[in-house]
Amino acid sequence: MTIRKVLLSPDHSIFAYSTETEGMEYGDLHFKYLNDKEADVYAHRLGTDQAEDILIYEEPDETVFVDITSTKDSKYVTINSNSLASSEIRVVDISHDFSTGTSPKLQLIEPRKKGIEYYVDHHDDTFYILTNADGATNFKLTRAPDGKLEKENWEDVITMGPMEKIEDVDVFQNHIVVYGRREGLPMILCHNLQTLETHNVDLPEKFCVLQPGTNLDFNTDTFRFSILSPFAHESTYDYDMGTQKLKPVQVQSIHHMKLHGKNPVLMRSYGAYGVSTDPDFRIEHFPLLERGWVIALAHVRGGSELGREWYEDGKLEKKMNSFKDFISVADYLIENKVTKPEYLSAIGTSAGGLLVDLFKALVLRVPFVDPLSAMLNPDLPLTQVEYPEWGNPSEDPKIYDLIESYSPYENIAVASPDNDDEKPQLQQHGYPSLYVTAGLKDQRVAYWQPLKLIAKMRQQQKQQSESSNNNNNSEENNNKTLTKIDLDRGHFGGGMEQDVRLTEAAEQVAFLISEVQKS
Repeated sequence: MTIRKVLLSPDHSIFAYSTETEGMEYGDLHFKYLNDKEADVYAHRLGTDQAEDILIYEEPDETVFVDITSTKDSKYVTINSNSLASSEIRVVDISHDFSTGTSPKLQLIEPRKKGIEYYVDHHDDTFYILTNADGATNFKLTRAPDGKLEKENWEDVITMGPMEKIEDVDVFQNHIVVYGRREGLPMILCHNLQTLETHNVDLPEKFCVLQPGTNLDFNTDTFRFSILSPFAHESTYDYDMGTQKLKPVQVQSIHHMKLHGKNPVLMRSYGAYGVSTDPDFRIEHFPLLERGWVIALAHVRGGSELGREWYEDGKLEKKMNSFKDFISVADYLIENKVTKPEYLSAIGTSAGGLLVDLFKALVLRVPFVDPLSAMLNPDLPLTQVEYPEWGNPSEDPKIYDLIESYSPYENIAVASPDNDDEKPQLQQHGYPSLYVTAGLKDQRVAYWQPLKLIAKMRQQQKQQSESSNNNNNSEENNNKTLTKIDLDRGHFGGGMEQDVRLTEAAEQVAFLISEVQKS
């Protein structure tokens, strides 16, 4: 039994902690001194009895999450009632005198509307509102004056192009910092509140993962952020918004390699749930980079590297776009003479395991390779939750046919001795070497999915071998099909246990090198 998370409520009246069995991803949530109404917001004066607390707000909708924050300038408390696709925020003036026992005035920013999200902060006499309203699917920053918070008073400050999106906003005394992406790469914009001009912050690395710092000071012209690149550990920088100068707290060197047309390539992607594939630091890449490998990150549709539409174009009936994009990246690497097919390999994890096909070697980590069986079984832990992503094949024949068309398990051609298989058979050496992992306690991708795939692959390989012998074909097929089942863990394997994670990574890297770069 493991304690996964603990949390103390702002008024120190509720202590919550969750426990779970290793790898199971579900367990028990425990509360101590729990109030009867979880969605009620009270004002509590330090040093007074809890019975004197003042009820500020009651949320009647049990499907929304209620949290309390304060604006960066410490002028308002915000009561945020958010669902997965809607927002409703009320603000309370911090200057209200609660010692009188009276309730403060609640100001509603905008009533909840399906599909409309917004988040607020405050500066001087103006509210700044990050929203996807008015068709701004990749979000925009707007503003409204105090006392005129209705949506018709929202004025655009920073808008995004079709290949850009805003991910976070931080407000300071003289500037507003916007974190986002442009053409799949991280960007920072700095907006001057005096001149109303906006400039780009030149990042020290083009291909990197950007992490905003914890910038709590409102009255400052400097903010901090960190970057991770594929070539170096995390580096931290301070940026002076007034002088527009970047000061590195730590600098790491980058090494370059020569491309000669036969470089082994490791492709990596995910392409589902809007999860972006970032060029983060991975120590397991170094043995490959030192041997002249190219690490190729495929930003396929289904991720959100290029905004919300990029994600929407890779789900449900448009899921095939994810696979087309992945193949297009592989074709580009070959056509531009970075590599050759016999040097191509790929890693796919979970839903990313759907993407990889027809490579020299594949590492499939807890891969979602039998989506049809999974989505047909509503009793599995996540099936019904996943309908918005993949569709419901039990109710829609078109969704059934679509999932069947891209499911790896359904598309392994196994010859039948009794009749001709309508599906095209893989040619000799047409299947890759496989290294597949599974977790016996995995609640996201059941262990039987990769085991079914491996069983079918081995059946296909056996039949190919027998066919070759019957045809007096002396060419030997040395491609391997390996499976590793973790009996004690779930979907995330060793998780934060670094020695376990590095051992697993070392095995997978050794497999790739032995299969792709044998000489």
